[in-house]
Amino acid sequence: MARNASRRLLRGGIAELGLGAHDALVLLALVDYADTSGVAWPSQYTLARDLGLARSTVQGALGRLVAAGAVVEHEPGRQGRSTRYRVVAQLARQTGQLRAVN
Repeated sequence: MARNASRRLLRGGIAELGLGAHDALVLLALVDYADTSGVAWPSQYTLARDLGLARSTVQGALGRLVAAGAVVEHEPGRQGRSTRYRVVAQLARQTGQLRAVN
């Protein structure tokens, strides 16, 4: 399912948001990690390792994704826990990835 969602995002959602390549990679990874409610919580280190990027690049991309409205902080991180991000409902519906988003 994540493969189809990624393909749909590449066709439309990413271009509409005007994201750069690193931002798009991080967004696609969040979609891949998201559960059925659209929440993903990989650490910045995990994303950096999986995508072959520096952690600071991932951190910047996450900030830009939040600013662009592509994801929202669902639950801020705490000591030893990753921030939980929710893929925005409009993107979720475009990708067909999520059944229900609050």
